[in-house]
Amino acid sequence: MIFLLGILTDAFFIALLTWCTFTDIWKRIIPNLAIVLLLCLGGVHLALAVMSGGTCWLYPAGLLLSIPFFIAWLKSGMGGGDVKLVVAIGFYLGLWCIFLAFALMLPVFAVLYAVLKCRHRTTKHRIPLAPVIAIGSVGVVVAGYLYRHVVF
Repeated sequence: MIFLLGILTDAFFIALLTWCTFTDIWKRIIPNLAIVLLLCLGGVHLALAVMSGGTCWLYPAGLLLSIPFFIAWLKSGMGGGDVKLVVAIGFYLGLWCIFLAFALMLPVFAVLYAVLKCRHRTTKHRIPLAPVIAIGSVGVVVAGYLYRHVVF
């Protein structure tokens, strides 16, 4: 039963990230409703982890990795919606998985930045970060299922 609820929360997590991705690409905003739903989903994920005997401190500790993004927002390096999205994802994935998500995000961001830099050499451009964040986060969720399938 807990495994089925975990699958449902992960599916809803991916759906919410897809919503955030498309609105960030088309409208350059990330809906606050999506962030609130992601935070609530993080609470459900935390409860499922506690019920299955996991450690509960890893999920709130995932919020710590949003501090560099908050500092970048203060220096006008990124948008506030992206920071809120990182906070919500950090709470959902937890400390170790958010590290893996960032490791998956970096190559995607580097390729995207290089392509945009080659296209627009003289103009400043803004990169929507929600798709990059979503790719890394969904990659971690999918890798978690693949790893469990291979191990068991």
